[in-house]
Amino acid sequence: EDVYWLTKLAVMEYLTSGTSACFDMYFQLESMAKAVTECGFRMVMTGSVNDFNKDAVGELEDFYNRYNNYNELISYTMGFHAEYTTSIKILEGISELSHKYKAPVYAHNSETAKEVKDCIDRYGKTPTELMESLGLFDFGGGGFHCVHMSQNDLDIFKQRGLYAVTNPGSNCKLASGIAPLAKMSQMGIKLAIGTDGPASNNALDMFREMYLAYALQNISCCNAAAFSPCELLRMATSGGAMAMGLDNCDDIAVGKTADLIVIDLKQPNMQPVNNIPKNIVYSGSKQNVALTMVNGKVLYENGVFSINADPNEIYKKANEIITRIK
Repeated sequence: EDVYWLTKLAVMEYLTSGTSACFDMYFQLESMAKAVTECGFRMVMTGSVNDFNKDAVGELEDFYNRYNNYNELISYTMGFHAEYTTSIKILEGISELSHKYKAPVYAHNSETAKEVKDCIDRYGKTPTELMESLGLFDFGGGGFHCVHMSQNDLDIFKQRGLYAVTNPGSNCKLASGIAPLAKMSQMGIKLAIGTDGPASNNALDMFREMYLAYALQNISCCNAAAFSPCELLRMATSGGAMAMGLDNCDDIAVGKTADLIVIDLKQPNMQPVNNIPKNIVYSGSKQNVALTMVNGKVLYENGVFSINADPNEIYKKANEIITRIK
């Protein structure tokens, strides 16, 4: 029940910041799916498999089949939490499932220097090299964070067409490091931007993530033009859609799903209208989101939610939950 209510709270935050779909790795999937579909929001779930579940591989297959046939707003892709929480036996089982369904696989990857060092100490390979050796990337997929990547890791991502999903807000909060986005971009690696979980960010705000990705890359490269605002905007929109397997939601076009937002340019931070991508990445914020539409339905417009729920009830429940936990 806690997951149900707090998922609705997350949906509200997503909508106010112009996010029309989320890529979520968590537990209590039925609670999340129910909350999201009631709100009319779009969610792609990915496996949170780890060593704490004795039948992790069997459960992953059950979830894959169930939630890819649940609702038009819900889909499921294979994944596991991370190398350091998942045994080789389970990883081999996930690889077999990936081959059975010809499905991509996603996981947290090379978020911290310690994670990479420990993996090398255990297996003589980086997390990326280990996953590649097990065939986990034979049908694509990608990694979340991808901060501490060797040249060989990057080559694997390029060769396999994998997505590197950067999470700069989380990486700043947890002091994990700065992902080499400029180098990845130069190599032609597919890129997207995420927030990571609210516990490690704490916001679900893609405007903040875009700016952090830009600013951190400039600092890392000692170059004020290390990254293009147009590319950052693409990463945060169509890049994310493609990483999630939502190839019908990656742009606004005839025949594609009507997932879109409207940006209000008639606000001080967006004036004068000089270069819109730069305005959005350098100056924009969630205050500029006038409307968020998912699947052809307006779920948020000018501060008003249309999510089949009373926002005040969601706030009340959320505060009751956190008070009880504390």
